[in-house]
Amino acid sequence: MIRFKRLFGPQREAVRPKFSQMRAIFDAAFAGKSYPFEQIEEMAANPAELDFEPILLIAEDQRGTVLGLSFTFFFPELRLAYLQYIASDPSRPRRGIGGALYEALRELLVQKGARGLLLDIPPTDAVKAGDAKQAAANRRRLRFYESFGARMVMETEWDVTPNPRNANMLTSLVFDPLGRAPRLPRSDARAFARRVLVAQYHYAPGDPFVQRIVRSFKSDPVALHMPASRTPSAPPTASRRLMPLKLIVSERHELHHLREKGYEERPARVGAILRGLETLPLSRLRTRRFPESHIAEVHNGSLIAFLKRASRELAPGTILYAEVFPPRHRDRLPVALAEQAGYFAADTFSPVTAKTWTAAKDAVDCALTGAREILSGEQMAYALCRPPGHHAERDLYCGYCFLNNSAIAANELSKHGRVALLDVDFHHGNGAQDIFYERADVLTLSLHGDPRHAYPNFAGFADETGKGAGEDFNANFPLPPGTEDAQFLKTLDKALARISEYRAETLVVSLGFDFMRGDPSGNFLVGPGAVRQIGERIGGLRLPTLVVQEGGYSLRNLRVGAHAFFSGLTRNWY
Repeated sequence: MIRFKRLFGPQREAVRPKFSQMRAIFDAAFAGKSYPFEQIEEMAANPAELDFEPILLIAEDQRGTVLGLSFTFFFPELRLAYLQYIASDPSRPRRGIGGALYEALRELLVQKGARGLLLDIPPTDAVKAGDAKQAAANRRRLRFYESFGARMVMETEWDVTPNPRNANMLTSLVFDPLGRAPRLPRSDARAFARRVLVAQYHYAPGDPFVQRIVRSFKSDPVALHMPASRTPSAPPTASRRLMPLKLIVSERHELHHLREKGYEERPARVGAILRGLETLPLSRLRTRRFPESHIAEVHNGSLIAFLKRASRELAPGTILYAEVFPPRHRDRLPVALAEQAGYFAADTFSPVTAKTWTAAKDAVDCALTGAREILSGEQMAYALCRPPGHHAERDLYCGYCFLNNSAIAANELSKHGRVALLDVDFHHGNGAQDIFYERADVLTLSLHGDPRHAYPNFAGFADETGKGAGEDFNANFPLPPGTEDAQFLKTLDKALARISEYRAETLVVSLGFDFMRGDPSGNFLVGPGAVRQIGERIGGLRLPTLVVQEGGYSLRNLRVGAHAFFSGLTRNWY
């Protein structure tokens, strides 16, 4: 079994062993050459500081052992990519690993909207290569790429002018159109040449050497060598070679099912989301079980005790709503279960039943399973939790939320580095704000409806920025009724800039689709196209990301929104 996935962040403990394995393959494959693997590590560690997207793709076996790697520059504005390195373990017998890795890379680039991939081939004639045996090996290498429809670029100085910053080596430029017609416009080729020489060899854009190479692309379109009687392979398709999105679903969410008219947080929500994800590459995982200590690190023991007591004492079918609230004397806990509901609740419409604790605990385990996937080196995981959790504070339940799934997961991730928790549900994430308000290891940010007009009404104002050690580590972005695509995206960019400044090492996204137009609990006018862009921009941070499901009560929006968001999100890591 062989599988492929992108790798980020060599500074992350979970992926350090993989970088060590890659280093060994790299050194063996390029023995005697002065290629710096440290350059790859540095770019993978700090992608946000680059003006292009570095793509480190690995092949690994079922045990997670790295079998091969490729490293590519992707220039989104050109929709062109440059394959810098590709190598498989030379100590292993030939098993087509390099070829399979190249196919997976092509698929990834097509999914990202690339129009072509360019790469260098050492000289194929014995005079330029200086060695007949090496020249023959280079010709075999060229034939391999030609089998995918790649063509050698002709009539430029790329292959005749030695590059002083590449040990004066000569290489030929090869263009793979990724299944398209083999046509490379001169303007694209010139822009590409300049970008590569600047990004790879650190020339200034106006350097005379750069200008000479760029101007040598004279024909339009660029002249390409067409090999005789060679049939290119089929264009890459979404064959799911790449590592699919890790999906975890609350397995016992239907236990919290109230057949009450008007109760919007219902099991059908999960089915609608799963239908929206049907055409995306997914790998569904079973929920692991975790001790209650993870919950106790975030929530007060008295809230936990209340929910567990309700599971023991409430009769089947009984629904407990809060009716009496203690505006004073929060230090005095009532004795009766019914009065305790008012002590721990912040509204009158969040029901507790004999099965609430079991369902809520299962949702926590779902989120923690996703967190463990991130800690084990996965780049992306989606915890489809129900009931949701982002309104649950340390000692309060409200807004259909009983335990804060995303905050518990963020707390677990915070033990291994800085975490950002971004809430894009229509309603303010008051739970995470309360839990992390005095902490600096979790940056909390929330885009939501103005609390003067939207639930929870008592939190989510822009002047709530944290306290003590957490000062300036909480950021609220309240938005007015009628917020449309452009305004939401502009505000999202501000939040993402804060995350970049914070230099977060992992990201938790509290995702609610109630910000979409037509949700019965929201008043924004955000459409599916913008939802896809939201996913793309969050994915553009290139951080290991755990998405935790929160609200959204229009079944159509859940289906359409889930497809749009995850199509956009995975575009940046496939």
